[in-house]
Amino acid sequence: MSQSTRPSKAEDFFSWVTGHPKTLVLVGVLLMLSAAAFIPGLTKDTSSDSFIAKDNPARVYRDQMKEVFGLSDPFVIAIINHGPTGVFHPETLQLVQRLTDQVKKIPNVDPDRVVSLATESNIVGTADGMLVSKFFDPLPTTQIQADAIRAAIADFPLYQGSLVARDFTATLIVAEILDEMKSETTYNAFMTLIKDTPQIPGVELHVAGEGAISGYLFNYIDQDASRLNPIVGIVITLVLCIAFRTLWGTLLPNVVVLATVAAAFGTMAAGGVPFYVITNGLASILIGMAVAEPIHVLTHYYGLGRAHPDLSHRDVIVRTMTETWKPLTNTILTTFVGFISLYLSGGMPPMQYFGLFAAIGVMAAWLYGMVFIPAALMLVTFKLSPAIRGEHTPDRYGRAVAALGNFAIRRPRLILAVTLIISIIGGMGAFRLTIDEATIENFQRNEPIYYADKAINQVMDGTNYLDIVIETQIKEGLFNPDYLQRIDALQRFVETLPGVGGTTSVVDYIKQMHRSINENRHEAYRIPDNRDLIAQLFLLYSASGDPTDFEEEIDYDYRRANIRASINTSYYTNNRIVIEKLDQYLAEHFNTSDMTAHLSGRVNVNHHWLKTIATTHFVSEGLALVISWLMAAWLLRSLSAGLFTLVPVFASVLLVYGVMGFSGIWLAVGTSMFAAIATGLSIDFGVHTTQRIRDLMESGTGTFEERMSQLFPSTGRALFFNFAAMSLGFGTLMISVVPPLVRFGGLVTVAMTVSFLASIMVMPAMAKLFRPRFLGFRTLPEEIQQEAHLEPAYSISIVEERK
Repeated sequence: MSQSTRPSKAEDFFSWVTGHPKTLVLVGVLLMLSAAAFIPGLTKDTSSDSFIAKDNPARVYRDQMKEVFGLSDPFVIAIINHGPTGVFHPETLQLVQRLTDQVKKIPNVDPDRVVSLATESNIVGTADGMLVSKFFDPLPTTQIQADAIRAAIADFPLYQGSLVARDFTATLIVAEILDEMKSETTYNAFMTLIKDTPQIPGVELHVAGEGAISGYLFNYIDQDASRLNPIVGIVITLVLCIAFRTLWGTLLPNVVVLATVAAAFGTMAAGGVPFYVITNGLASILIGMAVAEPIHVLTHYYGLGRAHPDLSHRDVIVRTMTETWKPLTNTILTTFVGFISLYLSGGMPPMQYFGLFAAIGVMAAWLYGMVFIPAALMLVTFKLSPAIRGEHTPDRYGRAVAALGNFAIRRPRLILAVTLIISIIGGMGAFRLTIDEATIENFQRNEPIYYADKAINQVMDGTNYLDIVIETQIKEGLFNPDYLQRIDALQRFVETLPGVGGTTSVVDYIKQMHRSINENRHEAYRIPDNRDLIAQLFLLYSASGDPTDFEEEIDYDYRRANIRASINTSYYTNNRIVIEKLDQYLAEHFNTSDMTAHLSGRVNVNHHWLKTIATTHFVSEGLALVISWLMAAWLLRSLSAGLFTLVPVFASVLLVYGVMGFSGIWLAVGTSMFAAIATGLSIDFGVHTTQRIRDLMESGTGTFEERMSQLFPSTGRALFFNFAAMSLGFGTLMISVVPPLVRFGGLVTVAMTVSFLASIMVMPAMAKLFRPRFLGFRTLPEEIQQEAHLEPAYSISIVEERK
């Protein structure tokens, strides 16, 4: 046991742990299995609504208006025919009828809210007044009948661009669904329908729309996770095999991995928190991080056992844990801080929960590293690791790390000059960062949903909907011609905004009805200037048409109306301009005490959570930096030492900002998390390096170079395998089929690489040049300080420690 006559509390604790190994291992296994038992109950939520809190005003208002107008995120089937008659060919129109009938039968589709040429009506004038009749009355069987429908659509502006392409090459079937949480099975039903539909030469069928994107994404991320996680596990196991070349050095860290993943996903399922799109990367990240602590513990364990063969196995374990628990606990806590800062930043729920359950996983890894690993080691016989040869006979990995470190010590000015140049370039790139996001960019460009979205938005007004809800103060207020003129002017303004293909509202119906009772003259396509006439138009319509035809445009009391703007892109940078200019127009030219307008719909809801990306990013990163600094300062008993540990953090985060800025990678949902996570991980390298340098300066012997030579084969080697495990864990995300995860994995891998190099090269170079007192340089004899070849210009006064 310890040579001290007064064992520390840590020694007492780990003596107790090693005294009850079977019990603690059994408890550890049972806890892991208990947590894992909840995982089958985990649900998934891939909807865009998941990114905004349920009590957010934008979402609350959208949900209220959904009850009034019945609008949800629809599924869209596009029928495209580039032939000479476009979609107005008898066979193509019959296909529209068949598909419409079959869509109505799909479970979870509201059959009363399926819109297509087969369900919509034409409005024309007759000698008796107004005639409302179905476009497909009768179903066209000849080209003459198909041409007649085409002529009717050409004479009905409301449907141009919204239901039928302006060049007549495409038409849509738009279906509202009953339960958006069932979008996965609904999407599968739509795709089965398309697959089973006999192909017509020259006709393309595509499924898209916000509802379809959500449904497709469900299977997309599930299949991706099933493919990625085993790969990460295999890669990490190979790293462990190389690092230790022992059976237990490979197996025990994997047990910690399993416990970590079980704790994170088990508590997620038990808490009723769904699996979101970005949660797909959580398992790979946890696998990479969970092995970091066991790598340090086992490196110390094997090294101590080789250096002190006279110690009993239990003494080796207790001494290993006593000497490593404090820095390991601090690094785990700083990693915890990096993740929990995402939760505390108050941003999007998926990001918050990603941070929360990653933090839970990290703490589970710490607990199993501190208790399960030493307990399990007591149950096996100690065998030397062929890979851990000691400080004086390092293996190839230790020699490689030593070569990097020794080069930095020989050329400290060069290392710091290069670091400064890279930091300046990174800072320049950071100013080029742009914030953007587009739902469709969650898919690779060869995916059917991606192609369908692009194809539809090229020929139609757009499948991204922005709703503008008009509210008057009195019943039947929308019979007022002045109000309708203001709504019409608002529509014309909206259509001038970037990406807006067109708008539809009840005003378009009123114009068409007014024209129909005026001998279908084109000049009569306008808003009547008589309130009673407007009311009479609705009455005439109800005589031959269905009054519910207007339920998506106007409420029962004629007090509220909805304008739907179709936008051909979901990019935040475009739609932010649309919303900001529209808000300004409403405030300056539209809203009055008697009539107001408010934004709603998917585009507006997405805008409200997307605009929080920058705030969430910098708040979480600020929290992570400050708390990590204070925790490191507490461990090292020095604010300056705490700041020194942030060197790898500043280097990695700044360089990644530069990479993003110069390569055009957006600060988006997936990439916005990297900084806080990288901070929590990068500081681990800084803490271990700082602690080891200080120990060597205070208790080692020889010159600075001689003391530092002990850093690289031991701590440096452990940091290398720590870096390898985490970078490969994150790097595996780069083979994901989900582009945001690819970018996220790549950025964090770059950050880990820079952090490792900064800890092995930049920090020793800074230590040599600046000789900070908090690293223990004050304990070095003056003659040894001189042997370190440190220039006086960088000297800090040294006072020899006297006892």
